[in-house]
Amino acid sequence: MRVPYPTNSHIRAWQRTSRFTQHCYRVARLLYSFVFVPLQIPLVFLSALFSLSYYGRSHWSFTYRASLLIGSHIAWSLNPGTQPLDDVLSFPARCSIPKLTDNQSVQLEVIPPVNELWLEGDATHPTTKPESCPCFWQWTRNLSSPVGDSPHPISQRKIMMYFVGGGMVQGHPLTSSIPWRVMQKTNIPIFGVNFRKCVTAKTAFPAALQDALSAFSFLLEMGYREENISVMGDSGGAGIVVTLLLYLNRYNFPMPENAVLISPFVDLASRFDGKGMGEEEEGSLIELDFMNNEMLTMVGYQYCENRPDLRGTLLSPARGALPEGYTFEGLCRCMVVWGDAEVFCSGIRKFVHHLRQAGVKVEAVVGKDEVHDFPIFSKADKPHEFFGRVAKFLEGDGIYD
Repeated sequence: MRVPYPTNSHIRAWQRTSRFTQHCYRVARLLYSFVFVPLQIPLVFLSALFSLSYYGRSHWSFTYRASLLIGSHIAWSLNPGTQPLDDVLSFPARCSIPKLTDNQSVQLEVIPPVNELWLEGDATHPTTKPESCPCFWQWTRNLSSPVGDSPHPISQRKIMMYFVGGGMVQGHPLTSSIPWRVMQKTNIPIFGVNFRKCVTAKTAFPAALQDALSAFSFLLEMGYREENISVMGDSGGAGIVVTLLLYLNRYNFPMPENAVLISPFVDLASRFDGKGMGEEEEGSLIELDFMNNEMLTMVGYQYCENRPDLRGTLLSPARGALPEGYTFEGLCRCMVVWGDAEVFCSGIRKFVHHLRQAGVKVEAVVGKDEVHDFPIFSKADKPHEFFGRVAKFLEGDGIYD
């Protein structure tokens, strides 16, 4: 969904508005959508009936087109400014455990701030200090508890760290369906990291990187071996994973055995409206996806507020212009998952190219006609699709074309 491009001054004006004002904008946008979306449904039906390329690709069904139209308006309505709808900043909210199914088990683990020996260069900032971080051990009924007694020592157990999507500004690891579905396929428990969200300058980068380092070092200190640690993220969470890997590589810290990156946000400098240099393809993709360029640009600004100099380099690895000392060479093997109809498609392809050029083993899983973060919405469990491939990849049987 393409909307007017927000300038930096526009975003700063949003930052000065109250939470109540932003809620009022949500209500106004929802009312607008309730009125105008139904009026477009007949046009969506005609586009599907005559295989036109309005409201999607010519071969898309009416149901798929209508779902994306409604989804795009929901995303636009609920994200009008710089503050998410839910409380993501307070410590009680970050430690909260939502209602679970009978098959799901969780235990909260508040981990200490990372040791200063792990903090170098871009992981430090005068206004952003390491803090305790709420994390969650997640497992299903068919798995042994990762925090209970086990016949296997910790050094032999496998674990997967998870960083939730939400544009680095919202999201909770326990409310995402992705880790629970991945566990069903892999039988590997999850360590969900509820990193700080970039709603304020204090919680902007490098806060999330510090929390990622805290979680990774915590697992190592518990006795987990790096070769038994996987790290997964989707959308903004996957972008944080990429930054973590680049940082660990830069300063010669231990590296996880593998990474699973789902629709990674790897270009924070793009306009996402097709008007930036070399960004023409994104202009057509934004019309297909439920995402919109306004919220993506705002998130990019907020996340990089403390370090705007890194917005087009370290924090946009798709551009291949990493800062001095950083390199793709030496990163762990990766599974990169994206939809060919998502707005990040162009940037992710460039990112994968940079990884492969550097000799990194990459298994690419591309969802045909799928939009951003499609494993949340799609079954995707055929042998060549994400949920059909992830277990084999984690076992070392990757397809590195």
